Amino acid sequence: MPSGVVGTLTGMRLGGIDPSILRELSGVYKPFVKAFKELVSNAFDADADAVTVEFAEDFSSVKVVDDGRGMTPFEFRNDFTRIGGGSRRWRGDRTPKGRLRIGSKGIGFLAVARYCSRLEVESSGERSFFCEFAVAETPATIEIWPHLGVPVSEDLVGHRLKISVKRRSGKKLREHRDYWLDRRKRKLLIGKKVGPVRIRVRFDCRGLAFRSVLDFDRLLELADRADLDKIDDFATITIYERPSGAAADTRITASGIKSFVRRELRSERRKGYVRNVESLSGLEKFIWHLSRCTPVRYFIPSESHGTLDLSSHLKAAANSTLNRLEVRHGKDSWSLDRRVYPLEEAAARLNRDTFVEVRIKEAGLEAVGFVAGYEAAIFPAEYRGITARVRGVAIGDPGFFGAEHLLAGAQKAVLSQITGEINILSGLDAIDTLNPGRESFYEESGDYKILRRELLGEGEQIGGYLGRAIAAVLRRSQIGASLKNLLGRAAQRRRALDEASAAITHLVVSGDPAGEGLRNILSSSSALLNGLSAAEEFEFGPPPRIAGFATLAAEGLRERAVIDYEGEIVRLDLSRPEWDRSLVLFNRIFKVVYKKGASHQAVANIDPENNLLLINWNHPARMQMEEKAFLRTALAWIVAREAANGNADYMMDLALKLVSFSFPDENDRVANS
Repeated sequence: MPSGVVGTLTGMRLGGIDPSILRELSGVYKPFVKAFKELVSNAFDADADAVTVEFAEDFSSVKVVDDGRGMTPFEFRNDFTRIGGGSRRWRGDRTPKGRLRIGSKGIGFLAVARYCSRLEVESSGERSFFCEFAVAETPATIEIWPHLGVPVSEDLVGHRLKISVKRRSGKKLREHRDYWLDRRKRKLLIGKKVGPVRIRVRFDCRGLAFRSVLDFDRLLELADRADLDKIDDFATITIYERPSGAAADTRITASGIKSFVRRELRSERRKGYVRNVESLSGLEKFIWHLSRCTPVRYFIPSESHGTLDLSSHLKAAANSTLNRLEVRHGKDSWSLDRRVYPLEEAAARLNRDTFVEVRIKEAGLEAVGFVAGYEAAIFPAEYRGITARVRGVAIGDPGFFGAEHLLAGAQKAVLSQITGEINILSGLDAIDTLNPGRESFYEESGDYKILRRELLGEGEQIGGYLGRAIAAVLRRSQIGASLKNLLGRAAQRRRALDEASAAITHLVVSGDPAGEGLRNILSSSSALLNGLSAAEEFEFGPPPRIAGFATLAAEGLRERAVIDYEGEIVRLDLSRPEWDRSLVLFNRIFKVVYKKGASHQAVANIDPENNLLLINWNHPARMQMEEKAFLRTALAWIVAREAANGNADYMMDLALKLVSFSFPDENDRVANS
């Protein structure tokens, strides 16, 4: 680096800040990645297109290089290092490229003060510095240096310093006649009595560069000692002519990274299956979180993932992202983009009925995005919740705007299945809306109240966009549970029939003494009824509605049931085996008919003449048993009763054999073979 004058920055407006407040301000940003993002935000505000973040091999330092418009030494002093100077950025100030600045609340360089020992800044800017001040009485000798605020060596001043002096009337004074400027000594002499004047200073910074070191260890030490007289004494700056051909980029290096930060960055992945971000390595976590809280582009895969094209729902303001943000460590590098859960490869299928489009336009607040629900918990868990972005930057971690405190039971449990992304296109960017670290909203803000009302509705019951997503997920859960129960009961009834058939066949062909009685029944053609035939039939076909959805009978579906959530229809494939009510009894096929018999009537009847088995589905015994067990018991009882021909002992023995029969397991079959 060429030589230049090394001086202490003055007038950084720290001397009037109580040391305890200074230390509190330096701790606003937690954890390290949330503080570090401010360096990327500064690059964005400097109209950078590309930003590179490079860690030292041992994580002792990290360097941020951007190709933005840079800083002059005066901008560095007046903007970058000035406490409380950032509020203008939240009031619609745009960069030369037309970007709305991300801005801050003037905490600026203090963001990383707790995480490193020093901050080294190298930059240049091809612009001029201007300042104005008034002199009440003339003649006068005025020191220009205090108004510059940075130590520029005499050999660098030359033609760069220009002065304009005007009387109160607006008339300009002439140099060499009304005033004299000593550029080497940076003094202005007004030798005549011309009354009050206003002086405009211009300093041309083209071709100048600077290097400054901010000593955070010393700053916080002075703050601890409450040494207000020396609190400006922690920053040095060197100003020099930029070598010909040297890049005009900005380089910010945080060195002396604290041990607890290095330890976290070096941490390894947790062993075993990892599905949450917090289980990743320290550097992987840093990269993931940095991509969430910096203005980078959304990752939109070339092929649509799931059933929806999300690109139209991820609309961001124009000029609101960097073209490239790259992180490097050793030989590894990562190009960052912003991920949303529905577009991750490992994400579950996104269903149209649980996808809620967000469109808000009210009282100056405009926002677009989505809230999406899933049938199972979302992993990584860090995607759960709704992310709200102001000027491309996430405001805190994803959350539910207080809904988690209003919900209970199943509704609260569903929150683990909700994700969302909302971009604030206008509004919610005032200095009184976001906290200093941009980690949350001030709930008193009118814009925030509109946003929360649109998302959650009003009152104690959750409504709004989030309420719709929760209701859609619960509806899927309810329909799924009802359908599972319906199909499960049908399958169990079918299994009961199959097991009864297998038991009878086994007894007939195995030579069991009971087989003869069973053969007699199966060869009979006379009806053995006692009134069940006249009872109304109990229909086990599909019910007219399942959890509010209409049901339609169908055949040849690819699945047992197909749910149309948008049309609110459930199609059931009745050609599947579970809906078959035939019962094979050795060499005859009977149809099982469920009857709404009286409680005093028999549990079952058999009609060999018409090949029917009648089951009294209203029998009190069914209330005490599972459907499968009741059905097997009823079939065993009626078959044993008719086969016994009045022999009670024979009937009980046969019924017990029929009820207790079970298929031999695989091991028994292999051993017997």
